[in-house]
Amino acid sequence: MIYGVVARVLLPVAAVALVGAGMWGYQEHNEKNSILIKAENQYQRAFHDLNYHIDKLHDELGKSIVVNSRRQITPCLTNVWRLAYAAQSDVGQLPLTLMPFNNTEEFLAKVADFSYRVAVRDLAKEPLSQREYKTLQSLYSNAAAIQKQLDHVQTKIIDKKLRWMDVETALASDDKKEDNTIIDGFKTMEKRVQEFPEVDWGPGIQNLDGKRKLRIKGISGTKVSPEEAKRAAFAFIGLKPGEVNVEIDSNGKGEEYSAYSLRFTGSRLKNPLNLEVTKRGGKVIWLLSERDIREQKLTMQQAEASGSRFLRAHGYANMVAAESDVYDGLAVFTFVPEINGVRIYPDAVTVKVALDNGDVTGFHAAEYLFNHKPRSIPKPKVSMQRARQMVNPNVNVSKQRLALIESKNDGKEVLCYEFTGNFQNDQYLIYINALTGDEEEVVKMDTGVK
Repeated sequence: MIYGVVARVLLPVAAVALVGAGMWGYQEHNEKNSILIKAENQYQRAFHDLNYHIDKLHDELGKSIVVNSRRQITPCLTNVWRLAYAAQSDVGQLPLTLMPFNNTEEFLAKVADFSYRVAVRDLAKEPLSQREYKTLQSLYSNAAAIQKQLDHVQTKIIDKKLRWMDVETALASDDKKEDNTIIDGFKTMEKRVQEFPEVDWGPGIQNLDGKRKLRIKGISGTKVSPEEAKRAAFAFIGLKPGEVNVEIDSNGKGEEYSAYSLRFTGSRLKNPLNLEVTKRGGKVIWLLSERDIREQKLTMQQAEASGSRFLRAHGYANMVAAESDVYDGLAVFTFVPEINGVRIYPDAVTVKVALDNGDVTGFHAAEYLFNHKPRSIPKPKVSMQRARQMVNPNVNVSKQRLALIESKNDGKEVLCYEFTGNFQNDQYLIYINALTGDEEEVVKMDTGVK
């Protein structure tokens, strides 16, 4: 009798639980499918955008060759620059991170740099040379080859009803036997780009390319072993071997990669620390602490002082905070050296300071390590007053100083007057060449500038 009563009670409960589990599983299945469909749609949109931008890039390169007036060629090359960068962005949104695609991305970057450098030039004073026209013709042919391969891949995707999510799975599984038309198509395009005839980019782009290769290769100096990298990292964080646990790994599979990745854990640390040490020179290139930030207690001035002390303690002298921002309880400062009143912007260091207790939780010195060197800074040939006259009169200038910046045209360092000004509640930095009086760059600021 008692078993019958128990059965009558438990049976409805079990039924309800079974129905609930079924509903939960159905809901989970639907949510998972919704996420997969959203990801697939994003990949398809990025691919179609890439196709569109390469197609338009090819058209604009053709127009730039055909037009015969300076007034028309500048907007053509500006469009080439915009489309090349847009294509780079499209590539970055595709699931190709596990597949080498650096040749195509490098080609698009150089197209963007070349077109920008020519577009911003005063073509009335310095028209396109025959060498530059020949370069445009080469780019036009190369863009046509990429366009043709993309069209081929697109046709296969449509005909076979292929999914981009399968590309991600195939790349992650590294299944050599699996045939994937999309992967094969992009590998063919990458190989084709690698086989393009050498393009004469001109000295400006060669200089920019040299800086990129320098970053990939790493800073100069004696090559360090993993053990030497560990010792450098321990010295940087102020601990000794044996006091904490450390894991180390090379951040690449060959000589072209620049650093060792290290992770520190243990009772002597409040939170795990991650950092990288360059393979040449043994310099700490960045550091990040994994910790939660509590309620803000410090002012920005106190946080800046903490960041300055950290830099001095680690060998970064004469640094001033050039920019500052706040998010998620962190004060983020960009420090640059200041020498004889000139701010050296290429040698920037970023420092993140927790506003609850002043701890430095982040440090990034890549720009400094790649760019820092002895410099002979020239004296201005244009007066501050004369440079001020070159600033748009509608801008209300509040601060002015000398600064060394990298030219957007060729990557060379240029001595400028930096004017901080406001226009309609927005803040701008305006750079006037201190040697020629030309306007070099205008930057709209989203953060506070000191």
